[in-house]
Amino acid sequence: MSKTSSLTVSRLGIAAALVGSLLTTPARAETATAFHYDPNTVGAATYFAALSNLANAIMFSGLGDPLIISPYERDNWLRRAGYVTRPPMPDMAVVGPIYAAALPQFETAPDYSQPATLRWDPASFDRTLDPGAQAWTLIKISSPEFHLQYHDLPENKLAGLMMIPQARVQARLLEKKLRNAQGLFAARTPENLFLDPKPRDQAAGLWAVSNLILAATSPRDDYWHQAYRDLVKADTYRSLADLSLEAVVKLPPQTAADSAIAVAALGRYALITESDEKRDQAVNLVRQYADILRSSEATGLEDRALAVYGLIEAARLLEEPAYAKAAADIFRSSVVPLWDEDLGVFRTSRNALSIIYTPRLTGAVVAALNAMRWRGPKTLAVQAREFYPRFFENAVIRSGLLRASPLPLVSKAYLETASPASFAHPLLPSSEERGVAAVFVSKVAYEDGQWRVTDPLFRTAEAIFLTDMLALRSQERSDVFLPEGRLQTLK
Repeated sequence: MSKTSSLTVSRLGIAAALVGSLLTTPARAETATAFHYDPNTVGAATYFAALSNLANAIMFSGLGDPLIISPYERDNWLRRAGYVTRPPMPDMAVVGPIYAAALPQFETAPDYSQPATLRWDPASFDRTLDPGAQAWTLIKISSPEFHLQYHDLPENKLAGLMMIPQARVQARLLEKKLRNAQGLFAARTPENLFLDPKPRDQAAGLWAVSNLILAATSPRDDYWHQAYRDLVKADTYRSLADLSLEAVVKLPPQTAADSAIAVAALGRYALITESDEKRDQAVNLVRQYADILRSSEATGLEDRALAVYGLIEAARLLEEPAYAKAAADIFRSSVVPLWDEDLGVFRTSRNALSIIYTPRLTGAVVAALNAMRWRGPKTLAVQAREFYPRFFENAVIRSGLLRASPLPLVSKAYLETASPASFAHPLLPSSEERGVAAVFVSKVAYEDGQWRVTDPLFRTAEAIFLTDMLALRSQERSDVFLPEGRLQTLK
């Protein structure tokens, strides 16, 4: 698509661009049951599954407090995206603070050329402000490789730039409304009552704020990083990052899975802090949690999978190959034996009669597979690359975890050179057919020879956690791993 044609926008042009290609032929016109992803085709599909969850949650559904945007900032996005005239903006339910959960059912029949029809039924909203929901959303919004994939069209640049004020609001919410009297991140009910804080939320908050600062201080020369340097003042968030470190210390992880999340968060904090003392504190905590991961006898699949991921990150940060070896050993001895060749998923235990997957567990497994296929020893990397497309297809698509096709979010230009099945599995029904958004439900189960949805709720924190883990790798970079170039600054 030429730049000239990209900038010629009709009244619904931006709306159509932001929500995709307005296909008239369903993806399932292909032979759905015969189609299978492979290592070469799974990447785009995971990207658009992730994009669909994020976009539906923060731009279309209305699942949160409306974001107030100034005309000046809106014009700034358009200039940065390459527009030379101001086109009409679509009527989208863009939110800043995001609520904890909802049924992803539309209020009216969805029409992807009219984003206002993509709002969810507000009667189902759990209006609790959950720190995990803000943190994992902020992590995805401020992740560079996510925005720099499929970013060559002005309308796609615009969609990414629109998320910057959302990131600022979510960081401010974590600081001003979601810290209890003890300084811990805690969910807040619509009645303004704090719920009990959770260890994982402390680490997620630290990761999120550190990610925002990393984006705003990166020297990378592209439109996205230039925008973050101009529109996000890193120093504004450094005190929140320090408070988040204190929260992790006050309420440390209690499980292997949460220890791995803490390793990733502390590693990012070590890259952004300007205090040598605090950097040393963060690095020492990484070593402490990595030692726990290496020596613990984790029994659940989530703990084992995230231990693999956390140990790989610790090995990279600390430059200690022993941690990478421990990650490989856990993957080989404790994760691989759970693979069910017939079902194409990992069993949650060897003798389980049923298999239950949630976005949280699925995200943990995805993190382990990413760690091994991109960072593991050769034999395990080959094995993980073979597992990954089958696991994604079965645990996410055929299980019903993803409820509808994200194909309407794919711009027409990309479909000129690739099959629709490369972006969205042909087995998935459309949102119009199913009446629900293309997002992750909360639980699926394999029982009596078939998958079924057992909890249809969209729980924001868990769904966006999986969205974060479904990362692509570009030029050896991936959002789920500590940025290689910044790691060199610790030497």
